Amino acid sequence: MRAQLDRILASATFSGAERVSSFLRFVVDRSLEGRAGEIKEYAIAVDALGRNTSFDPKSDPIVRVEAGRLRDRLNSYYKDEGEGDHILISLPKGAYVPEFSERQPSTLQPRTAVLRLSILPPENASFESFALSPDGRKLAFTAELDGTVMLWIRALDELEPKALAGTEFASYPFWSPDSRWVGFFGSNKLKRVEVSGGPPQDIVDTVVGRGGTWSPEGVIVFGPRPMGILYQVPANGGTPRPVTALDSARAEVVHCFPQFLPDGRHFLYLAASSRPGESSIRVASLNTTTSDTATSKVLLSSSTSAAYAPVLRGHSASLLFVHDDALMAQPFDWRRLELSGEPTVLFADVRYRRWYQARFTVSSNGILLYQSGRAERQQFGWFDRQGKLLEAVGPRNDHISFTLSPNERYVAFYRDDDPATVCPTIWVMDLMREGAVFRFTDTGVGEPEFTPVWSNDGSALLFSRGDDRRMRLMRRALNGGVAECILDTEGPKFPSDCSSDGRFITYNSQVPDYQYLHVWVASLPVSGQQAGALDKPQLFLKHSYLDASACFSPAAEAPHWIAYTSMETGRSEVYVVDFPAGNQKWQISNQGGLLPRWRRDGRELFYLTPDGTLMAVLVTLGATFEFGAPRALFATKVLFTPIYKTWMNQYAVASDGQRFLVNGNVLDSSPGSITAVIPW
Repeated sequence: MRAQLDRILASATFSGAERVSSFLRFVVDRSLEGRAGEIKEYAIAVDALGRNTSFDPKSDPIVRVEAGRLRDRLNSYYKDEGEGDHILISLPKGAYVPEFSERQPSTLQPRTAVLRLSILPPENASFESFALSPDGRKLAFTAELDGTVMLWIRALDELEPKALAGTEFASYPFWSPDSRWVGFFGSNKLKRVEVSGGPPQDIVDTVVGRGGTWSPEGVIVFGPRPMGILYQVPANGGTPRPVTALDSARAEVVHCFPQFLPDGRHFLYLAASSRPGESSIRVASLNTTTSDTATSKVLLSSSTSAAYAPVLRGHSASLLFVHDDALMAQPFDWRRLELSGEPTVLFADVRYRRWYQARFTVSSNGILLYQSGRAERQQFGWFDRQGKLLEAVGPRNDHISFTLSPNERYVAFYRDDDPATVCPTIWVMDLMREGAVFRFTDTGVGEPEFTPVWSNDGSALLFSRGDDRRMRLMRRALNGGVAECILDTEGPKFPSDCSSDGRFITYNSQVPDYQYLHVWVASLPVSGQQAGALDKPQLFLKHSYLDASACFSPAAEAPHWIAYTSMETGRSEVYVVDFPAGNQKWQISNQGGLLPRWRRDGRELFYLTPDGTLMAVLVTLGATFEFGAPRALFATKVLFTPIYKTWMNQYAVASDGQRFLVNGNVLDSSPGSITAVIPW
């Protein structure tokens, strides 16, 4: 009977119905505890419905009104979601003590057969993140189409999805409890949009969103940064407040991808640790304000997100999680916050990445969606100017970005699937040895490392180390030695280029406002010089929009021009500005542009359009800057998802400008469909 109560309260019929849910729980609990005699109108009003002790049933009919509503919802539940339930709970008219009965076999509805079907993405698009509505009727997903990631909605009883206007760069959608709104992250904001129509509404600023969840009380718990804790904020906007704290004893570095449990107060989340085997699924409460470690609880070890599945059609309430590529279910009592029994395998192949959201979602009424297949959808390849593949290099991968050494022998990248450490680390691939790879940095550092760039002579790599609140710029020789810190200041730093004379480095950072990426320039010390002797880094480009991906033009003595990407017009375009004065500026692209790169002799500038087409522009460098019209070369099959790939390098240009190394999408026979299981 307690299991049946949980099943009812977790249903879509009772979702958001706080008063009738409290009413039902109160009368059922009192009955099962042998205290049915205490179930009186006064006790229900005060203990279940929140009335004060001066409550007078003669002047306040709230108990009678809510009792009628409760009877109606129970009838609706057993006609729809609970049609196959064996245990019946009812509230007789004229009474408040519930009755329990067992449905007779002759009246049991035949159990619905399990259906399995595929949901395809829009044509020429691919699913990136998705979430099923609590009522199981709609799917919200993000997908890239023609170079733009949008939020889409598809009703499961319709064939065609629709893209929601104003949701460019959307990621990680999540639903309101009534299935009317979708929350999502986009353009450095946490936003919400009504499914029936209307423009998105900003809720609060973010850096890079890491998942969210929406309670029946209108509270959103969300991860606003790539590293750090979870916050809570009213769904209609307000000041965010911390709701978790990192557990230093477990070396936690980020809390992300929360999900509320049925009481709307407790929530699950992924607590990622920099130590192997220490990442976990934890449960905490909105009551947490200062110390997460005092009130949160570790449920199980996991390196990716988990989800709660309510009791439905005879199944036990379960915690769903991924282990060794398989989707697992283990009985979970959300009231006691305890797992029991043994986990069972639901599906043997579910796509996931460490520290990210696993590719599955479950509704409150028994529909489960998941995506299988490999996460490694890219492969390096050399292409000529017509787009002909000259040579495939290395295995399939899911690297975020890479950089090619000046002698075109080595490729450096960072990977977050390092088998020896859970933090992203720098690796190098040797193109002369059939794509052999080796780890470049030490696994014992215990800090994430990002975006390597080569020194001007190719003898060393520069990269960032740390979290988004404080990253250090590091330099280490290719032939070994200790990595030296060359810059240690607050905020994130993602290197983008070194000048050809070795004097300067550009990097992307959200400092000082943490709203937009800005272009910073720092002077490089000679090898062995201490970071304290470094000139103060300069904020070269700072506007109320994104500027990123700055790269220096080739020059014999000093850099004279910087090419970069900017959202000045509301769309990413490529610009060139003089350096160091920054007084002259030219817009190079005219139909969208990303990631500019120079030819070694400075006679051409290349960039990608939002749909991944490689463009070439003839330029003349001298006392003035002159350039021609952009020309399309070929489609690279570069996928700009996740969104930060738009400002992290995705291709490289050979010194003569006749070949291009691209880490492009590998076309599979499968379009990356989602499998729906009804009921699971």
